[in-house]
Amino acid sequence: MVLVSARPAAFAAGDSGVGYDKRGIIPALQAEAALRRTTDKVLRFDAPVSTPYAGVMLDSLLRRRLDGPLAPVAAWLAARKIKSWTLTVSAFLCTAVAMLDIGHRTYLAALALLVIAGAFDLLDGPVARQEGTTPLGATLDRVLSVIAAAGLAFAFALAEPDRALAAMFLMLGLVARTAALSEPQAGWSVVGKTELFIAFALACLFPAWFSILAYAVGILCFVAAGTRVAALASQAP
Repeated sequence: MVLVSARPAAFAAGDSGVGYDKRGIIPALQAEAALRRTTDKVLRFDAPVSTPYAGVMLDSLLRRRLDGPLAPVAAWLAARKIKSWTLTVSAFLCTAVAMLDIGHRTYLAALALLVIAGAFDLLDGPVARQEGTTPLGATLDRVLSVIAAAGLAFAFALAEPDRALAAMFLMLGLVARTAALSEPQAGWSVVGKTELFIAFALACLFPAWFSILAYAVGILCFVAAGTRVAALASQAP
């Protein structure tokens, strides 16, 4: 990465011995301080870089709607030294127990656990921003989310072996989606955590619909991967 110096013009003029307007000193100081903060974040790799393509559909909407109301709760948790990664792991553990319930066809118990896992998942982001995001936390969240989604599909197949083909199709779609999401500037995704939660919640409420839901979400995952590849191709020189 090449960092280009962008010192404000007021400083450049001062360095060269040419007079400058004193009224521009404070804005110039503010601009240089903002530049230094941005540079520090890039060098630490601990802050997400905003891109025109970052985000997914319902996840972005929920984040805008809920980040404000959840901020006091996140501050309370952060003040008590509760780390964001513990919320991430707690969400995964709830999902893992939900997999066992699905395998035993106790779908409503599984749905309750998925709701609890979703609550933990909603809180881990705001808490991470309170304490400072890290590559470990972001990677852990991404890896466990993929394992959880694939594991839930596998659990539905265990409950009813006739669903195995649909579950496998969904898992392949998740693989394609995950590979596409590894490129941060590839494009918008039409499938995120919220869409997956809705699909699995509906499958718990209406187990007979699982195959239809799995094929639909799997297709959307492949579409998401395809649109990201197309976006990259359009940006290629």
